[in-house]
Amino acid sequence: MVIFNSLVLTGVLVSSVLYIFASRIKTYLRLRHIPGPAGAALSRSWIFRKTMAGRIPNALAEVAGEYGPLARVGPNWLICSDTKEIRRMWSVHSGWHRDVWYNGFRFDPANDNILTANENKVHHRIRSNVLPGYNAKGITTQEGVIDTQVGKLLGLIEKKYVSSKEAGIRPMDMARKFLYFTQDTTSALGFTTPFGYLDVDEDFNNTISTLEGMLPTVTTLGLFPVIISLMNNPLVKSLLPKPHDNNGMGKLLGLIKDRVDARYENKAKGEEDILQRFVESNLSRQEVEAEVLIMLFGGTDTTATALRMTVFYLSTTPAAHRALQAEIDNAIRSGKVTRPVIADAEALELGYLNAVIKEGLRMWPPISGLQLKCSDKDDVICGYQVPAGTAVGVSEFTVMRDKSVFGEDADRFNPSRWVEERDPKRLKEMELTQGLVFASGTRWECLGKKLAYTELRKVLFELFLRYDFAMTDPAKPFEYWNYGATLHEHMNVTITRREA
Repeated sequence: MVIFNSLVLTGVLVSSVLYIFASRIKTYLRLRHIPGPAGAALSRSWIFRKTMAGRIPNALAEVAGEYGPLARVGPNWLICSDTKEIRRMWSVHSGWHRDVWYNGFRFDPANDNILTANENKVHHRIRSNVLPGYNAKGITTQEGVIDTQVGKLLGLIEKKYVSSKEAGIRPMDMARKFLYFTQDTTSALGFTTPFGYLDVDEDFNNTISTLEGMLPTVTTLGLFPVIISLMNNPLVKSLLPKPHDNNGMGKLLGLIKDRVDARYENKAKGEEDILQRFVESNLSRQEVEAEVLIMLFGGTDTTATALRMTVFYLSTTPAAHRALQAEIDNAIRSGKVTRPVIADAEALELGYLNAVIKEGLRMWPPISGLQLKCSDKDDVICGYQVPAGTAVGVSEFTVMRDKSVFGEDADRFNPSRWVEERDPKRLKEMELTQGLVFASGTRWECLGKKLAYTELRKVLFELFLRYDFAMTDPAKPFEYWNYGATLHEHMNVTITRREA
């Protein structure tokens, strides 16, 4: 009997090994005609190592540079850096949909949100319900809310971070302060009442640190979807953060739950904020909580990154720094700029300011991870046959620095390219390509794009009206880790008051 059991066990183990080996070979063969790094075709280890190193966009750009516009980066994963092909695959009527990679961003493992919905019909249903909130339908106070937080940011800088001969060097860490601004702005737009980071100038409850600490984890979960399914296990669920924990993610979940509960208990109050529009939609209560969390997670880090990097590029590009301030000064002298914070309609008329923002986003896209999409039908991409079920991502850094689109100086921060280009066809192609930063014109266009641009225009105008900026340590201006979204540290800038 013992011998029989041993033979059965051995047979099961051998069969399992053979099945796994056969599956690996089958997966390898279906995409063997597409080039890529050695080893990437056989396992997820290559992409896992690059992700955990915090340099995934750089790794994808290196692959695109070596292997061309379509390359293999995993057993079933490709990356594309051809702008026209990306726009085609991402278009509303293409039939492509999100891959299970997005499931890593499910904060509730059992339920989808606007960021994780893989099925196009589900995504469309959620999007149509949250869109009125982001588009400020019936909300007349959004710009005023942003102005208030811009004023608080300026007040904080003036109080603690302006350097001078008398005060000495008082560096400001952009990694934190701009995130305080976007967190307070988004929470004020979302709930009417801001969190208050700018008031205390610190990450109280460690909520921001916790959210940042989650980024490597959620990105990794996307690479291993089976782990997400395990998170539905009651035992595993019991170990996850819970609303009303004393700090971190649980504290944030509790805060969100309390505000959602209060709004449902008093629907007639009719606050003019995004949460109210969510509550008035056809979303379930659980879905509303999920969308509020996504609003805070997705609508703050991206805008903060854009602010940080744009100020960095301006501070290290004197010609652009001076040109922006010259335009701002002319606008002030015209007497047609609203004070104390410029109106967005006025900022939209400033060509160089808007060119600076486009260029900052192009040089360092706030979202630059795999962003894998999938088709249920065979397709031809960049001349290669791609079987149904293959996940295709994008190399944002390659797309945004494409010399055939942006010119030979595509690797250089040069806002003038947007105001000096005279060929309308060339300019249109530049606009369409740069628009992919927020997936503009596609099924997955960023819902918070309008608000992000408004914040960027207002903050940059008011900052460069008042101050000059220089990186405190030019030799090592900052540290960063990029998991598809960027975590900055020690991004100290020296701020001095303009003589004029």
